[in-house]
Amino acid sequence: MRSRYSFLALMLVGLVLCVGPAAAQEQSEITGTVTSADDNAPLPGANVSVPGTTIGTATNAQGQYTLTVPSDADSLRFSFVGFRAQTVAIAGRSTINVALVPAAQQVQELVVVGYGQQQEQDVTGSVKKVSAADFNQTSAVSPEQLISGKVSGVQISSASGAPGAGSFIRIRGPSSVNADNSPLFVIDGVPISDDGNTASRNPLNFLNPEDIANITVLKDASATAIYGARGANGVIIIETKSAEEGEARISYSGSASASRVSNRIDVLGPDQFRRVVRKQAPSVANRLGVARTNWQDRIQRIGYGQQHNLSVARGYKDSDFRISLGYTDKQGILHDSGTERVSLSLNYNQNLLDDQLTVRTNLKGSKTRESFEPGGMLGGAASFDPTQPVRDVRSPYGGFFEWEPSLAVNNPVASYILEENTGETLRSLGNIEAEYTVPFVTGLSLRTNVGYDISIGEREFFAPIELKAQQESEFPGSVTRANFRQLNTRFNAFLNYNRSFDGISSKIDATVGYSWQDFDEEYPEYSVAGLSTDIYGPNRVDVLRSDSLSQVSPTVAEIPSRLISVFGRVNYTFLDRYLLTLTVRRDGSSKFGPARRWGTFPSAALAWRIHQEPFMEDVPVISNLKLRLSAGMTGNQEIGDFNYAPFYTTGGRRAQAQFGNEFVSTIRPRAADQTLQWEETTTYNVALDYGLFEDRITGSVAVYRKITDELLFNTTAPRFSNLSDFVLTNVGKMRNQGFEFNVDASIVNSNLISYDAQFNASYNQNRLLDLAQAGSELPTGGISGAIGRTIQVLKEGEPINSFFTLKHKRGPDGTPLTDAEAAAMGTTQYVDVNGDGDINSEDRTVTGSPQPDWVVGHTSNLRVQNFDLSFTLRAHLGQQVYNNLASNFGHYSRISANGVPSNVHESVLRTEFDSPEYVSDVYVEDASFLRLDNITLGYTFGEVPGVDQLRIYGRVSNAFILTGYSGPDPEVYSAGQGIDNQVYPRSRTFTGGVSVQL
Repeated sequence: MRSRYSFLALMLVGLVLCVGPAAAQEQSEITGTVTSADDNAPLPGANVSVPGTTIGTATNAQGQYTLTVPSDADSLRFSFVGFRAQTVAIAGRSTINVALVPAAQQVQELVVVGYGQQQEQDVTGSVKKVSAADFNQTSAVSPEQLISGKVSGVQISSASGAPGAGSFIRIRGPSSVNADNSPLFVIDGVPISDDGNTASRNPLNFLNPEDIANITVLKDASATAIYGARGANGVIIIETKSAEEGEARISYSGSASASRVSNRIDVLGPDQFRRVVRKQAPSVANRLGVARTNWQDRIQRIGYGQQHNLSVARGYKDSDFRISLGYTDKQGILHDSGTERVSLSLNYNQNLLDDQLTVRTNLKGSKTRESFEPGGMLGGAASFDPTQPVRDVRSPYGGFFEWEPSLAVNNPVASYILEENTGETLRSLGNIEAEYTVPFVTGLSLRTNVGYDISIGEREFFAPIELKAQQESEFPGSVTRANFRQLNTRFNAFLNYNRSFDGISSKIDATVGYSWQDFDEEYPEYSVAGLSTDIYGPNRVDVLRSDSLSQVSPTVAEIPSRLISVFGRVNYTFLDRYLLTLTVRRDGSSKFGPARRWGTFPSAALAWRIHQEPFMEDVPVISNLKLRLSAGMTGNQEIGDFNYAPFYTTGGRRAQAQFGNEFVSTIRPRAADQTLQWEETTTYNVALDYGLFEDRITGSVAVYRKITDELLFNTTAPRFSNLSDFVLTNVGKMRNQGFEFNVDASIVNSNLISYDAQFNASYNQNRLLDLAQAGSELPTGGISGAIGRTIQVLKEGEPINSFFTLKHKRGPDGTPLTDAEAAAMGTTQYVDVNGDGDINSEDRTVTGSPQPDWVVGHTSNLRVQNFDLSFTLRAHLGQQVYNNLASNFGHYSRISANGVPSNVHESVLRTEFDSPEYVSDVYVEDASFLRLDNITLGYTFGEVPGVDQLRIYGRVSNAFILTGYSGPDPEVYSAGQGIDNQVYPRSRTFTGGVSVQL
């Protein structure tokens, strides 16, 4: 990095030396007037100079100038803030009049940067805007999938294949270990809480993707510091659609889809299973059946879906509105799973007082109903004996075949048919914003914003008495109802001063403001066990057996929090090519104790529009070249509430005190660090934006370093200071550093054919630098099959959540050695890493990371007359996944472990493992992949009477994937990053649709 700065310094010195004083020589005088090409108005303060020298002047109030130039000068350069610079040949003339054309920035797209907007060329931070025309053409329920693979440095992966599933989102790598790593979402100016609820898979599911106009990603501290304590993980700003001036426009879009499982868990089929059982577990061979049941087929289905969206928009001279209604219904590919949503949106804008006052209103509401598949159903389908039938008329368990032993796997079909597990969420988000332009101060405006975000709903679960899992409990038959209310209210007010000072070739855009945000959450819940009848389902909880009246568990949790902030930002532009941005925000959060409640988060950025320098005039191929440098600090307050306070908890039965003949439970304070504070992330960024051939090719290259201090860890509590073994406190440091590159190209653009393409790639290296008193390594990443066993580690010098396993020795054929094979060869099954002669936990070593080294995205859009074809490719390179399905199910001892036949993973036929080898690196697999996320073919009809536009299309989502990973799918983010354990399978979806605009 130091060498880069040295190179830049030398380059700047060289430029200064090149622009030395002109030698004494004959001179001549040139006069003229500089005007605007738009209205022929004079431009006072315009710069007139001789290229390659320091000779220059500025025009007077009438736009006139007089300049003495050397006799060998052959041209003059004219420039003015907000106008495109021109270089004009002198050609022996003594009078040169020039009309400057308004610069491209006057028509450039605006970019939202937090509490304001900027012209794209004025942005100094790492900001990427994706408009609706560039969104992924997808049937996704939630909006974040619209930009998956579109923005360099941003990793967006669906957590599972469930309809409306949450997403795993990282911007330039993880910023924390134990706090939340998800970016802040701001929807129409309202920062929303990322707290989910029990009734919804994804808190963003309330927002209809069809209502979204733009999504802007803020990546570096210069862009995110304005959000202070909530900006460490990056910011994603969503703007919804509004109307344009003109006649009313009615739009409809509708689609129907069908989804099927793209891959399955590799377990043995009925015939293969019989052979293996008779050979490896003859003790249970007599319990084999005669059926041929594919249990995965029995819990899966074709998932049908439909989407409908209707909108009306109209723009007038002083106002505009847009109202939309949406309906989405998607079945999951697992039985008893799905999502249904009805959404309504209203955007209304009104100009008043001769356009001095603008009022903007955005209101959104939705009702979402989701059904959830039973927990453990996938594992049950993979493990249940494939020689047994689904039904058994003699069964006391609702007519389903079940094994009698209590430890045996239960029938997965029975669970989804007999259980009920649903959630319903009502959510509304809105804000009203008023912007007043102060008439007596040029460039000054006042903006106030009042917003809210409210969610209410319920999650309902019912398990009948006849379900085998219930029969195995002490009080069979259970109902749980979990309600919630989440209210987020917000007020902010800020002044903005935006003015050009032509006399000094400067422009200032300054903002100062105040923000108040209040969060109030309430979670009443009750559960009962021991129903006396199933006939009421989940609708009555008072029908309990007399011996189970005590099995009623009501709870209520209330969680208030508040964030108060003041902030300021100054954007300064000099000579229309040198830019400076300074930002500071001071936050006070109730999530921290009084001693550490307030924090200050500053940032600074510089930018240089190199292409507007005189020495670039002879390089017409370069239409844009901007160097950006930034540094700043942001915070992370997403750690839960009241962790700094020593709340009291009841002791267990062994911690009771006797008073007379009665034993009373004790209470004790939990360990708490009252100096707990937010994690602090410092980011450094150097980038170069470029445009070639009149911006037919555009893009950027960036390098960054992001260091997080004061990481939150549960560390050993000091002796005699707490009544707990561990306490959450700030220790440790982590670093992310990397490289980003993106290019957008309009390759062909004609009436007959057009083709444009986008490519982005990003490399990120994550390292945990310091754990301090937390210890040099901390186990993490629990796995299925081995209670208390972990497979990942937090270790200094390694990526977080690195896989931590033993190294398995392999035979001449490349297969891992079994214990018996190793003994026969006179060796050990695993490598003795520390050389002490014993194989134990001290021989575990880092064998991979779930974080990809490279994230790559590519989009192509081709149009041939009325046909259009588009597709998006996405790749993750250099990541590993732990195949917990194979490690848990891939050993012969599992077949008879419960006294009845249980199916096993196909990998056991290769490994021949008799017992589980959970900590073997055999199960840490390369999970690099290339996925065709979607491919769409459409046709737009020509003139149709009464219709402005009519388009039909067909689409395939998750069309294919290329990977060396042996599991169902290499994108694994639901059971812990990189641990593949019964993840809801992804589907391949076929969609047909139509869009009409009147």
